[in-house]
Amino acid sequence: MPRPKKTPQQIAEMRERILNAATGLLEKEGIAGLSIRKIGDRLGLSHMVLYTYFANRNALIETLKEQWIERMETQQRQDLRAAETGDSLVVLREALARCTKLAHEHPQIYRLAWVHHDTDETVGERSQYAEKEIEHLARLVQLGIERGQCTERDSRLAAATALCLVNGPHVLYHSERLTDEALYAQLESEALQAAMDYLSA
Repeated sequence: MPRPKKTPQQIAEMRERILNAATGLLEKEGIAGLSIRKIGDRLGLSHMVLYTYFANRNALIETLKEQWIERMETQQRQDLRAAETGDSLVVLREALARCTKLAHEHPQIYRLAWVHHDTDETVGERSQYAEKEIEHLARLVQLGIERGQCTERDSRLAAATALCLVNGPHVLYHSERLTDEALYAQLESEALQAAMDYLSA
């Protein structure tokens, strides 16, 4: 007797379980350790079952990236609402500080977003995350300029410069070009302050 077909809700729930297990594995082992077989082991399922939900590893990674970008865009919408009704410089600082939060709380995801390129992504796909972040910061900078809180300059250039300042120490550390942890901690603090000094009127 054939197994009963799964309902759309059951399919969605299993996909979510798989994605959660993949995220946990990614955070523990990095992108190189992410495999369909290991995800199946985490879930107590035959890895072949997972192929009924995702065509292959790349499809799974693509779905994870879509989820992360969706969460990022939700946070960005919240930032814009907060900046429109409150202090745009405070919101700008919080948005920039999220790079540091991601680098510390989810280092493997940070590495995947900003450092490693050992996936099948094209250059355009790899730049998508940075482009969205720069566009978002540029909108916040423009609000700050309009209110006299930010120095008047090209908002996109200002956003990209501030992002580079803040992200620089993390990229160096997570690409293992900077190994002194005390210096890293000092740099990340100085970099955020330098970015805010650069942006502030």
